[in-house]
Amino acid sequence: MPLAITFISLALGLYSLAILSERFSKKLKLWMIIAFITAFSCDLVGTSLMFFRAVNKFQLSFHSSCGYAALFFMGLHLIWALSVISHRGRREVYFHRFSIWAWIIWLFAFFSGIPRA
Repeated sequence: MPLAITFISLALGLYSLAILSERFSKKLKLWMIIAFITAFSCDLVGTSLMFFRAVNKFQLSFHSSCGYAALFFMGLHLIWALSVISHRGRREVYFHRFSIWAWIIWLFAFFSGIPRA
């Protein structure tokens, strides 16, 4: 499980860096796309590692539902970012609006998985 936590934590850092940088600069840059791709890959690996280590693989919980939804939105966000980089304009305006919400959904999934002591 420590390896899965490492990958998910890397995803958190990279995704947050890309989202917040894009938010403050109001411009999507190539390095941010690379951060999105790397964050999505880390999240996918971390989620897969957790899935394969889980005892009840297909038991839906609040965290797993949030996690799969967040992974879906993160993937959608990545596809949209790739679209924006190749076709600027109106797509970019809506992308900036969607980015923060995709990130909040992802953060919700991240924090719902932290065990309560």
